[in-house]
Amino acid sequence: MTHARIPDFSQPAPVRAVTSARRQLPVDRRYRNLPDETPPGTIEPWQAVAPVRPDTAHSRSLRFLDVAGELLAAVAIIGGGIVLTGLASLL
Repeated sequence: MTHARIPDFSQPAPVRAVTSARRQLPVDRRYRNLPDETPPGTIEPWQAVAPVRPDTAHSRSLRFLDVAGELLAAVAIIGGGIVLTGLASLL
């Protein structure tokens, strides 16, 4: 039975010969003139727009109805679970 020879990692690895002739890599012209990144500290266009929520009676009523609907749904789900648990324990 032959065993594999364990390499000696304490010695540096052999270096491949480097040729002086370099091949030019093809560069697509579309990517040559990319715009530079914005300098740090400047505001980007997507950050310049801020949503403005009007504070009128109509907008407040919609938010109240939305919260009230969520609360009613939570009560119905929890209450339904309690009723079903009680019904299952009776059967």
